Amino acid sequence: MRKMLLVWLLLSLLSLCLAGCYNRLELDDSVGVTGFGLDVEGEQKVFLVQVTSPSGKPEGGQTAKVDTLVLKEKAAGYAQAARQITLSFPRTPVWSLATTILLGEQLAREDLALVMDFVSRNRFIRPNMLLFLTAGTTPEEVMQLKTPPENHSLVALEKIIRGQQNYAEIYLPVTLREFRTKYATPGVEPVLPQVRIEENAGEKTLRIHGVAVFRERRLVGELDEIESRGLRFLDAGEMRGGLVTVNLSGNRQSGPLEEMVSMEIIHSRARCTPLINEDGSIEMLIDIEADGNLYEQTTTENLQTTENLPRLEQLTAAAIKEDAMACIKKAQLLGSDIFGWGEIISRKHPAVWRQLEADWPAHFSNLKVRAEARYSIRRAYLLDGPVPIKN
Repeated sequence: MRKMLLVWLLLSLLSLCLAGCYNRLELDDSVGVTGFGLDVEGEQKVFLVQVTSPSGKPEGGQTAKVDTLVLKEKAAGYAQAARQITLSFPRTPVWSLATTILLGEQLAREDLALVMDFVSRNRFIRPNMLLFLTAGTTPEEVMQLKTPPENHSLVALEKIIRGQQNYAEIYLPVTLREFRTKYATPGVEPVLPQVRIEENAGEKTLRIHGVAVFRERRLVGELDEIESRGLRFLDAGEMRGGLVTVNLSGNRQSGPLEEMVSMEIIHSRARCTPLINEDGSIEMLIDIEADGNLYEQTTTENLQTTENLPRLEQLTAAAIKEDAMACIKKAQLLGSDIFGWGEIISRKHPAVWRQLEADWPAHFSNLKVRAEARYSIRRAYLLDGPVPIKN
């Protein structure tokens, strides 16, 4: 018995020495992947991948320079195109490192079903990857663009969308999981932030501008910056950060520049409630509550007084409501329920939803909406006046 125990222990120790990873990959044989691009060209599916490519060994303690390399293949399907990349590239891509997916505008206008099956089944595509739509350009052009100080444009894009959340708070990052859920859920349509290439003084830069709106698996339109901010105010989650510009004249678009005031948004939350009237018609009641502070003013008037603060609160609340209603009108014009009102009705009034579901886009476009917004200034700064200006 003792001999058997010793033999068993010896075999166990030997097995530890023999153990290893079946899919181990040497560093010199692999290459990191920052993201994917998916598009169409005619009947062909286009698969692109942006990889990190060290340009040489560092000298004298310097950091190795890393260049961007974009690989591209076409095939009848995206999985086939992805596999074809490995037939011509000497290193094995580490697919699971990717954090970003770019969808081409042409693909989005044709049919999302062409790509959703691939991104949902592929085990290397993680559900928390960020999605963007390339507007007025292609995924390949975005991937090839130089974006200093970042070495890779997809890394820069991820940092831009994350960074603006703390300041501008206009565009909401969308993950594959969130997009896929809305894509498959009745009563709600998905949206994506759009990325464009802008040229200024001969230099091309990336810019997040607008939100792509989908309906029934296809791209049907977009929201501009004001409408996109309105969408952010209407989001069920809590909004943190951002600015709203108001004008003391009451006219935000054409009021005097010297009367422009920037109001900070610290917190904002929206509540959407469906109301079934006696005649069977439906209204959506929107209630937005926000708070913040006076951020910047261009007038020499002291706005931080007990008389002016309520005025600023009213102007800011009106601006928030204006942005939200602009977004609602555009969504109704496009017939796309990007707010998930249909899903809310299905939960609270299932019998009513069964009558509306078959033709919900038409019902959504004619839905009556009543919106209210309230804004409160958290800190009055009554002891601080504006910076004096010499005549």
